[in-house]
Amino acid sequence: MKAAVLYKPFDMRIEDVDVPQISAREVLVRVKRVGVCGSDVHFYCHGRIGSFIVDRPLILGHECSGEAVEVGKDVKNISVGERVVVEPGFTCGVCEYCRSGRYNLCPSVRFYGAPPYNGAFAEYVSAPAENVYSMPKNMTYEEGAMIEPLAVGLMAAKRGGVSVYDSVAIFGAGPIGLLALQAAKSHGVIDVFSIDIVDYRLNRALKMGAKSVINASRENIVEQIMDLTNNRGVDVVIEASGSPRALQQALDVVKPGGRIVLVGYPLVEVPLAVDKILMKELDIRGVHRYANVFPTAIKIVSSGMVDVKSLVTHVFPLERIVEGFNVHMNKIGDPIKVQIEI
Repeated sequence: MKAAVLYKPFDMRIEDVDVPQISAREVLVRVKRVGVCGSDVHFYCHGRIGSFIVDRPLILGHECSGEAVEVGKDVKNISVGERVVVEPGFTCGVCEYCRSGRYNLCPSVRFYGAPPYNGAFAEYVSAPAENVYSMPKNMTYEEGAMIEPLAVGLMAAKRGGVSVYDSVAIFGAGPIGLLALQAAKSHGVIDVFSIDIVDYRLNRALKMGAKSVINASRENIVEQIMDLTNNRGVDVVIEASGSPRALQQALDVVKPGGRIVLVGYPLVEVPLAVDKILMKELDIRGVHRYANVFPTAIKIVSSGMVDVKSLVTHVFPLERIVEGFNVHMNKIGDPIKVQIEI
């Protein structure tokens, strides 16, 4: 099969590799669409993210949909020919985290495109049957490949305990920030404020239901949020930008007793004003991928409650994947989500 293989930073090649072999409890999926994630781009540019280092040829990609073309003899939930979405983190199922329902914290997880495990920028992938979900007939492969990033947004809303009673500020209006915005709206939130430094992203946030938007490059975020909330602050901050400055500002815009949900990964160590955390008695919660939200993500896309399709702004064939990465990195043509069609 054809696959995009990363050898080192900025060296990704289309090559012939072996089709994965499946076990009795696995499914072979012919990949149709794969989203380009910020983590893929980071591996492409730097060859590592934290302790994950590309030290051998690696296939990136984890936001995928496709068609089941072979199923193991013990698979009951998926049939050959079904259109499917793959949840890309495969866990042990027996550790304390898996058994308690927090399987995203499994220490033995195998995740598509995270070294040393190959991902989905390929014609075929294999996956355990429990990680493969059938898509409703009204969903497209394009939408199916958006379920994974939507799951991150839903997990942020879940970890933040977001409800109709809350006001929410979301730092970052990239794909995850925009999907977190829609996740908050799906929980009934009326007052959602979106913050970014790129106007076309903020315009998209307004179209997707943000009550107000703030451009952090030219406006005072803290003053604006306080003005919008009658000097109260917001109940929940979802930090999806990874900006060290945004992390610090989150402490100022959240109300006493509020919640801060950290989704974006900063690239440097970030000092935090612990006195503010203590004086405000804040809850600060991290998000590591997701757990138990894929079925809900599929339902709310299928129902039309959440719009993921309009976020897909650019599509490239596998042979032009490097061009797709360049569009993402250099913001060519105002991209939101770049997908690779296979």
